[in-house]
Amino acid sequence: MTSDSNIPRNYLTLQEAGLWRIYKPSDAYDPAYLHACEWFATHHRPKRHLSIRLWIAGEFGSWSPLSNSGGFSLTKLWICVIELSPGFHVAFPVWRGDAFFRICTFKLTAVADVSSDHEIAELLGECSCRGGFGDGATPHIGRRD
Repeated sequence: MTSDSNIPRNYLTLQEAGLWRIYKPSDAYDPAYLHACEWFATHHRPKRHLSIRLWIAGEFGSWSPLSNSGGFSLTKLWICVIELSPGFHVAFPVWRGDAFFRICTFKLTAVADVSSDHEIAELLGECSCRGGFGDGATPHIGRRD
C-alpha cells in the first residue's frame, strides 16, 4: 500500500523539516549564497560542484546549530553545498561535531581542504558511516514538532 496515510507525519520533505536550503540569485544578499558563489567561481579548474563548509550564521532561518534546549553548545555543523547550475545551490547538513577531515579557510569560513568532487563524495560516505556526528556532539539536530 502506497497511501500517504502510511508516511509518518513528522516531516515529508527535507524542505519542510528545514534540513536543506535552495539558494538562488534572489538570495544575492545572503552571506551563505555569496560564499557559495565565490567558492564555485574560484574553484573552476577543474570545475568543482561540491563543497563542505562550516555553517554560516542565519542559514536555515531561525534554526541554529548553537541552540540546545535554551542553552548553548559549541558543536559545529558542517554543510554540504552542491552547485546545481551557476547561481543555484542546494545546502544541507552532513556532519555535526569537530572535523575529522583537513580544513582550510575560504573567505573567513572553514571549508574541507580537498581538491576534487570525488574527495567530497568520499567525505560524505565517511560522514554517513560515522552516523553524521562526532564524539561529544548530540546525535540529533533540533526538531521542530
